[in-house]
Amino acid sequence: MNKWTMFYPDEFSTSDVTDYAAFVYLIQFSDTGEYYIGVKQVWKGIKNHCEVRDNSSESNWITYDSSSKTVKEYISQGMDHRKQILWCFKSLQEAAVLETALIAVLGTDWRCLNKAIMVKTRMKKDNGEQFRVLQRVIGDLR
Repeated sequence: MNKWTMFYPDEFSTSDVTDYAAFVYLIQFSDTGEYYIGVKQVWKGIKNHCEVRDNSSESNWITYDSSSKTVKEYISQGMDHRKQILWCFKSLQEAAVLETALIAVLGTDWRCLNKAIMVKTRMKKDNGEQFRVLQRVIGDLR
């Protein structure tokens, strides 16, 4: 089982993940150059970190690989891969926006395993913070 690492270790560590509601991740396959972008909730049934209570349960994020059938198949075949958390968010909504934007920009790349954008979410106005994160991540992934 591959463990999560942080794409930006200067911004987050894996011990910080439970301080957030969700994260956007990247799974890369070194042999083929293919990759997958996804989003994962950190807490079961919790969409905003302010909803976390003492009795809240963590999701399976530590052992999670992907919802993608292709990614799961590649991993079960023993393909070498790396799992990285791109960015952590206090709300699932913010994470979904970044995931959607990344797939929209990178989804037509032949190496991208994402096949669809399947999210409906409201846009939060935030004075450009999400856009700055998006610019940084896209710049570093290109």
